[in-house]
Amino acid sequence: MKLREVFRFELVYQVHHIRTWLYFAVLFIVACLVTQNSINDARNGGALANSPFVIALTTVICGLLWVLIGSGVAGSAAARDVKTRMHPLIYATPISNADYLGGRFLAALALNALILLAVPAGILLALLLPGVEPGILGPFLPAAHLLAYVVLALPTAFAVTAIQFSLAVLNRRAAVSYAGSVLLLVGVSIGAGAVINLLQMPALGKLLDPIGYVTVVGVVSRTWTPLEKNTLLIGLQGSMIVNRIVWIGIGLGALAFTHRRFRYAR
Repeated sequence: MKLREVFRFELVYQVHHIRTWLYFAVLFIVACLVTQNSINDARNGGALANSPFVIALTTVICGLLWVLIGSGVAGSAAARDVKTRMHPLIYATPISNADYLGGRFLAALALNALILLAVPAGILLALLLPGVEPGILGPFLPAAHLLAYVVLALPTAFAVTAIQFSLAVLNRRAAVSYAGSVLLLVGVSIGAGAVINLLQMPALGKLLDPIGYVTVVGVVSRTWTPLEKNTLLIGLQGSMIVNRIVWIGIGLGALAFTHRRFRYAR
C-alpha cells in the first residue's frame, strides 16, 4: 500500500461522510453573516463591502471557527483505525510510516482546504444578494479573494492540521486534536495579546498568531485609513509573509516529530 492509495482511501471516505459537508455549510453560513455585518458597516461609513480588508477580516474570523471544526477531519484521519480496532490489520500491512502518515495527513489537509473554500463562497453570495447597494460595493478584486485564501487560509490549514493530526496520531485518540485546538486558540490568543500589550513587542506578537487574526483585527483595523482598507491588498506585507513562513515551519516540525516517534504498536 502506497501513499497515493492511502490518500485516495481517506479522501473518498471523508468526502462521503455527512460531517464534512456540515462543516462546509457552517463556515459558508458564518461567512455570509459576517459579510452581511460588514455590508451594514459600509452603509454607516465603514470600509467598502468588497474591500480587501473586509475579505481578509471575514477570512480570519471564520478561521477561528475552522480551527475547532477542522479538528474533526484531522482527528478522524489520524486515529480512526485505533477507534474502530482496525489498527492490528492496518499495522500488519507492508507500509512505511511516510506512506501511512503522509497519505492520511495529505487527505485531511485537502479536505480542510476544501472546507475553507466555503468562506470565499459565502462572501461572494452575501455580496450578490438583492438589496446590496452598488455605492457600498468596491470594485471586484480577484487578487483580494485569492490572497485571503492562499496567504491567510491555506497556511493556517497546513499548520493547524499538522498539529491536530500529530496530537491525534501520537495519543491514538481523535479527541486530543480538539483539545489541542482549544488550547492553541486560547494559549496563542492570550500569549500574543500579552506580548503585544504588556511586553510592547508587536512584531513578536504577530508571529505567535497562526491565523492572522492579530494582524488583521489588531493592526489593520486600527491603524489603516479607510482608503488603505479599501485599496491595499492584505497578505503581501512583510510581517504577514514572515508569520506564514514561521507557522508552515512549525507544521513541518510537528510532522517530522510525529514521523520519528510513530510506531506500529498495539
